[in-house]
Amino acid sequence: MRKTRSSNDYMVQEFIGQWDDEGVFVYQAFNREIADWALMHQKFGGPNFNPTRMTWFKPSLAWMLYRAGYGRKPNQQKILKIKLSHEDLATILSQCYCTIHGEKGLKMKGEGRVQWDPSRDLYSARDGVPRKLSGLRAIQIGVSGSLSEFYAGSPLSIEDVTELAHRVAEAHGQASP
Repeated sequence: MRKTRSSNDYMVQEFIGQWDDEGVFVYQAFNREIADWALMHQKFGGPNFNPTRMTWFKPSLAWMLYRAGYGRKPNQQKILKIKLSHEDLATILSQCYCTIHGEKGLKMKGEGRVQWDPSRDLYSARDGVPRKLSGLRAIQIGVSGSLSEFYAGSPLSIEDVTELAHRVAEAHGQASP
């Protein structure tokens, strides 16, 4: 997110991510069984996947690497790059509400939420993790229920980027697994 001002002097939050004419790329970490099934079928499902469970994805690879410990945390051993159509991502975002820092106990209606967390830098590290980018925020998108089911069937493509995650970890000064 870039901090910019609109004509009404409100802060504007910008979604920053990789995209092409077909869609937008997001990242998500899974255990090996769920990730392998998703890679084979190019959608989410299988015996270990709960399609209505709250699940979070991020357009920032650096933030995903930080969150998943470069693919080394339990149940987050595989990092997937998922392409969603522009329309499907817009549908998901249109059904999300924005959580504000410090409102963890707030109950809102809806099956999706977005939050803006400190952005992370893929190109440099501090203390062995992607460095926080001062003043910038990155969007995190969480879906549950029927919105999670919609997301599970929406990928245009799914790619395993776990090896890249491990190479970035090494470049950031973390030991190989």
